[in-house]
Amino acid sequence: MFPKNTLALAVMAATVSLASTQVVFAEEVAEKENKAQSKPVLLKQVTVTATRAEKDHSDVVQSIEVIDQAEIEQQQASSVPELMEYLPNVSVTGGPRGSAQGINIRGLGGTRVLQVVDGARQNFSNGHRGTYFTDPELLKSVEVVKGPSSSLWGSGAIGGVVVQNTKDAQDLLEDGKSLGGYVSQGYHSNNSRSLTSGAVYGIQGDVDWLLNGYYNDGENYELGNGQDLENSGSREQGGMAKLGWDVNNDSRFEFKAQHLLYNGLVPSNPAANEGTSSPLVERDSKSSNLSAAWLFDPESELIDGKLQLFYNDTRYKEDRISQGQKDDTRYKTNGLALTNLSMVNTIELVYGLDAYQNTITTVRDTTGSASDSRPEGLDGQSTTMGSFIQGSMPIARDWTLQAGVRYDHFSSEDNRSESDVTNKKQTDQALSPSVGVIWSANEWLTLTASYNEAFRAPGMEEMFSTGTHFSMGPFFKNEFVPNPDLKPEEAKNKELSARMEFNEILGGDELKLNASLFQNDVNNFINQITYDPQLVFGQLIDSKTTWINVEDAELKGFEIAGKYRIQNVEAGLSYGQTRGKDKSTGLALDNIPADKIVADLAYLAFQGDVKVGTRYTHVNDQNRVDPDNTVSQYEGYDLVDLYASYEPASGSLKGLKADFTIKNAADKYYRVAWQELYQPGRSYRLNLRYMF
Repeated sequence: MFPKNTLALAVMAATVSLASTQVVFAEEVAEKENKAQSKPVLLKQVTVTATRAEKDHSDVVQSIEVIDQAEIEQQQASSVPELMEYLPNVSVTGGPRGSAQGINIRGLGGTRVLQVVDGARQNFSNGHRGTYFTDPELLKSVEVVKGPSSSLWGSGAIGGVVVQNTKDAQDLLEDGKSLGGYVSQGYHSNNSRSLTSGAVYGIQGDVDWLLNGYYNDGENYELGNGQDLENSGSREQGGMAKLGWDVNNDSRFEFKAQHLLYNGLVPSNPAANEGTSSPLVERDSKSSNLSAAWLFDPESELIDGKLQLFYNDTRYKEDRISQGQKDDTRYKTNGLALTNLSMVNTIELVYGLDAYQNTITTVRDTTGSASDSRPEGLDGQSTTMGSFIQGSMPIARDWTLQAGVRYDHFSSEDNRSESDVTNKKQTDQALSPSVGVIWSANEWLTLTASYNEAFRAPGMEEMFSTGTHFSMGPFFKNEFVPNPDLKPEEAKNKELSARMEFNEILGGDELKLNASLFQNDVNNFINQITYDPQLVFGQLIDSKTTWINVEDAELKGFEIAGKYRIQNVEAGLSYGQTRGKDKSTGLALDNIPADKIVADLAYLAFQGDVKVGTRYTHVNDQNRVDPDNTVSQYEGYDLVDLYASYEPASGSLKGLKADFTIKNAADKYYRVAWQELYQPGRSYRLNLRYMF
């Protein structure tokens, strides 16, 4: 709950703001009548970048969800994965600790969902360490591509793609202004989390720039049963700098630097509770991202291109407190992406090249007793080169064909001179085709059908890990067994979708509906297994862990989502269902999201200055569980969130924005299916932002 002084200040601020609004409202009626841009619009054009070239959302075959800046600010999420928890057939994995969170899309998560930030791949993956480093404060939008997308993005996109677009000066500055900025202060009551951020940005002549920074500090989460989740507090800070230069009408250069820091005392597996196999670790991580891009768009229908160079450097320093062991993990990516858009008569072509190299080095402190044996350090690298082309062309009246193909060649190598790995270098290749048809049946209905293939190359950790995985007491130890002969995972997805848009049904209203039906068949699924337990005098003393390709998996399901607005009332409703099975045994697959319904109702007052709403989430029991699973059923739950926003468009308080949310208002004690940890209880979230 809020401290009393904080709650009193919040109430006082709200009272003063509302009183001021009434005065301003009376004085500024004429001005408010002209602010058409503040009116809610559902059927506005939405541009997406997940297609490797900017396209209207309505002109793509893929199923793409877009979370815009207004929703990001309203949610006040603690992490990027948390922003996506209300999407159908999407669930947040890893529990409450942000350092462990990821997302699962239609039954596939982890490295099977590719992550992209401002066009640069984020390839980091190692053990129980998080992969989402960008703070929501830096983002202007998130695009979630559901389903295989390797024909454009290559390895890793068999479950989908999460594209994160950060803020820039051109989007934040008001028309006619050359300099601006904002300061923001937030507070989350559940874990006494303070969130402070600010930015300055401007445009001078042909140059635009932005500086953005944040600092977050929180204590332990309180669960719905009133108990604390021990060692769940953390501190994050970071910053971003952007510079753009319009050289002339044809060329533009863009530069970006982003640096993010994390510190927390957590179990070595932050998705679990502390235990003998998951001791406490003082974890410090640094993630640095550099990018330089040249955009060239001369007066030619054949050239509209972008050349981007990027460098990612992620480092974890960890101190295993009870054992006095210090570890170091470093993962670097050097990449290049070249894309171009050409118009040849009525054919639109997007094509390009990708090249990137990942290197991983880990140093594992092996001091201590035999029971504290460690994994051996990794020293490996992987290189990928790919080329792709995708075309879009009308094939008949109201019919459009989209087809593409991508070729990737990739190799991985273990650089350790002494290890148990026999095949120290592996190479492979993959071809990823896609085809889709869009039929604009009439002015309100669009139907699509698509087929996409995708792959995921095995990771260096999966192929080359050696040494001790974990130990439990002085007599039990689990050892890694390397498997450099792993085959790439392959996915084949078939999907049908319908998009419907209506306006003036009852007069002054809008309705938007989307529905999708999919089946994704995944071959050579890479699975971690534990095997060969050793028994001595009835005592379990040893076992092994490795990664293997298992039998084929089938994932199928559907989702439907609708949004409706009539005058000042907005409503939304969505439902997602995914089923997964091992096709050889017929048994249910693990990690399939439970069926979920999300309903949203909001009201806009004072010509859009004030928005109040509530969100209801119902998640079914997840009882489709493999009989060998230690949990036979994950209980369903019902959640209620309340939210309100205040942003005057004119008057003396223009530039102020207040967002207030009560998350998990009923203080439910629940956990997401397949996760060990329970989620936080009720949290009051308040954020005040002032733009100047």
